[in-house]
Amino acid sequence: MKSFTVAVALALALTANANVGSISLGLGGSLGEPLVIFFNGGVANTHLADSGYTASGDSTTETSSTTHETHPTPSEAENVPSSTPPTDTHYDAPPIPSDSPPAETTGYSAEPSPGASNGEIPDGQGNTFNTPSGAMRFPWNYGNADKVVPITPKAKNGGWAMSPDQVCKANSWCPYACEPGYYSAQWDTGAKLYNGNGSMNGGLYVDGSGKITKPIPNQPFCVPGLFNAGIKNTLGESVSACQTVYPGNEAMLIPTVANAGSSAVLNVVPKTYWLGTSAQYYVNLAGSTAEQCIWGNADKPVGNWAPYIFGAGQSSDGNTYISLQYNPLYLSSGFKATDTYNVKIECESGYCNYPTGGQCKCEQGVCSVDNGCTVTLGDGAKANFVIY
Repeated sequence: MKSFTVAVALALALTANANVGSISLGLGGSLGEPLVIFFNGGVANTHLADSGYTASGDSTTETSSTTHETHPTPSEAENVPSSTPPTDTHYDAPPIPSDSPPAETTGYSAEPSPGASNGEIPDGQGNTFNTPSGAMRFPWNYGNADKVVPITPKAKNGGWAMSPDQVCKANSWCPYACEPGYYSAQWDTGAKLYNGNGSMNGGLYVDGSGKITKPIPNQPFCVPGLFNAGIKNTLGESVSACQTVYPGNEAMLIPTVANAGSSAVLNVVPKTYWLGTSAQYYVNLAGSTAEQCIWGNADKPVGNWAPYIFGAGQSSDGNTYISLQYNPLYLSSGFKATDTYNVKIECESGYCNYPTGGQCKCEQGVCSVDNGCTVTLGDGAKANFVIY
């Protein structure tokens, strides 16, 4: 496995901000330090339409088992105060029918849903998702009030936020995904290392008897993020941004899809998120959908080989930092950034602090700051990653 030191993802262009707090980056590093991102080497195609790619739940063969050690049973969970949803958000969408998969939308309201489970783990809600022998059934169905989103439910993972060839089983942690704008609020509270023991311990814990338990009982399954950043897609095709599962196997499995000519909210995690870590997105080529939110393979321009990486999170100083860069693996594979779309961070409202030069964009293969750029959002500010 190769590693690339990337001075980005909330660590770039901060010289314009004299006083900054601290934020931890999911794959290593902290604010003001380089972020080390681990990639698999390989070759990617430049255009999704030309790649010959066919979405398949079983196409992902690279899983965390090649890069992570087995972790011990978690310590007893402690109580964490519940978060409350923000108000006056820019992103709204109609409700999703419970008897069908959710459509790609332009974002979600930050208002809580009536009929949430109130902390109880559901019993599957009548889903017919794949549950291999010895695996744990996914507790939710589509359109549930807890805002949990099934991931590749026909594959072996059966809806859990795990790679398609992984299963949720006894004596293990099983992560789940949340709707765009929301984050999973369950994890091993005893895990204290970003990349050590416990870094994969997100979601629900299954004990030796097969009982699924909620590690932080008084906290919802999905909690609203800051709702202060999103994607504005001006292209004639959809684009999927795939958030990594962290704590979890760090695969880019959680989808946010911005349809053609539409906007979609991104999950921007608050400073109270697990160990102060941030959210990271691998942003696929034009024409991509939620089905391309998988790890991918060396010859496919999806997931780990997507052309862009976005970062978003709140620092201990209360500011939000959002970042933009070309994916180093996409470039090192020999493909040209000039062959994909352009992206810029555009302030929608409030105070947005840009790096020197007053802009943050990657256009025609060149970013306004070498290796990528970061924009600081003050309290109440909102911004968009504009794809054009």
